[in-house]
Amino acid sequence: MGKGAILGSAALALVSAARSARTVATWRTVRPLPEAPLDKGKVSVVIPVRDEESTIDGCLASLRTQRHSDLEIVVVDDASTDRTVEIVRQHVAEDPRVRLVRTDGPPPGWAGKVHAMYRGVAETSGEWLLFVDSDTESAPDLVGKLVAAAARDDADLITTPGRATVPNSGWWLLLAPTNVLLFDTASPDGSRGKAVGIGHCILVSRAAYDRTGGWRALSGEHADDVAFATAVRDAGGRTRLVDGMDSITSSGLDSFGAVWRSQRKSMVAGGAMVGGPAAGAAALGLGGLLHIAYGVAPVLMSLRGNGFVRLAGLAAWAAQAAAHRTYMVASHQSGATAVLAPVANATFGAQMLDAAWRSVRGGNLWKGRDIR
Repeated sequence: MGKGAILGSAALALVSAARSARTVATWRTVRPLPEAPLDKGKVSVVIPVRDEESTIDGCLASLRTQRHSDLEIVVVDDASTDRTVEIVRQHVAEDPRVRLVRTDGPPPGWAGKVHAMYRGVAETSGEWLLFVDSDTESAPDLVGKLVAAAARDDADLITTPGRATVPNSGWWLLLAPTNVLLFDTASPDGSRGKAVGIGHCILVSRAAYDRTGGWRALSGEHADDVAFATAVRDAGGRTRLVDGMDSITSSGLDSFGAVWRSQRKSMVAGGAMVGGPAAGAAALGLGGLLHIAYGVAPVLMSLRGNGFVRLAGLAAWAAQAAAHRTYMVASHQSGATAVLAPVANATFGAQMLDAAWRSVRGGNLWKGRDIR
């Protein structure tokens, strides 16, 4: 057995163990939403939409059931071409708390979603701003529990992912390794790296929003959720990731294909922020190859290696499985798929290669727009 094989095997096992330990420890710091809601302060909900006819009705219907007494809901249409506006107008006619703002799309230099949220905030008056995606549906106490979490944690920003409505392979093949990568560079409380923000659901105080310069300061940002949470943190605000998955669901990730397209869009957008499409493609390509190796190597070492190499491969496999199991359980799903964590890491690497190719090719990358 060569010295290089031993060192490489040991390095893989150590890296896998370190990443797993960080993921497990990080999730232990994520607290659930409080049991009791807090009905205090006006909350302004802003929903950016673009061709969301399949989801916006359920989103608005659930928000209209909120028990929070002082609530306004502003839907900002980003040049939809389907029945989205028609559906929203039905809710406007039925509930005075719901309003519609229409735009012709973002001006030069603005990302579409960011511009829509910026326009929405201008139409609100609440001391709290709640940004939700149109593919979410909320339990009646979601708003009150988010406000209660902000009070409990003395936080300026509270964010939570949505629970899957249809658990599927996209969660353990793509989202689990994404979560591990996220916690390599970001933290739930913003204490290291970037602050975690989940675009599904972000509650922020207007005072903290104003201190950041608002969405105007992030006008061209396509990876807007983490960027916004980090801006709030950097402006002196306290940010917290919480587990609110008992109170909000997301149907936008209900199939492997939907997860793949959504993640690829975020990768392309995030890569472009590195230094343009070419630099982003290079970073994504390298990351993809590394993740494929990260997933394939433990399997080959465990099945074909001998002695220390096999033990190191098994240790790396077990560590990767532990990280993935933690995420799946945190997402209120079965952790049984964790044994296939190396397959997930390799699949995630393939997705990064796809995103690298899309970064070079450009074109219609998300709802008719090039988001590089």
